[in-house]
Amino acid sequence: MTRKAGDFNYRSFSNFESFIEDGPIHKINDTNWFLKKQNNLPSFFLRQDNVFKQMNPECFFITAEKSASLNMQGWQDQCKQFFKINVEKIKCLYKKK
Repeated sequence: MTRKAGDFNYRSFSNFESFIEDGPIHKINDTNWFLKKQNNLPSFFLRQDNVFKQMNPECFFITAEKSASLNMQGWQDQCKQFFKINVEKIKCLYKKK
């Protein structure tokens, strides 16, 4: 079942197989952060044990920009390469919502 337009409830996947079955993903370096498109929007997931939980984009950006303990090196380039748009445009997509 897909989400309705304007539905901002965040998704969870209970295992890796269900997480990857509806599209490609990208893992940010050796962190637990993953990139994936949901409803044609760039989305950010955090793996906790075997659960993949969609996180608020602002949470991802703050973590990526300020984390001293995670290897987030090159995260902007990875986002741009995976989503085919730069981070500033991704942020604008969510500001419009």
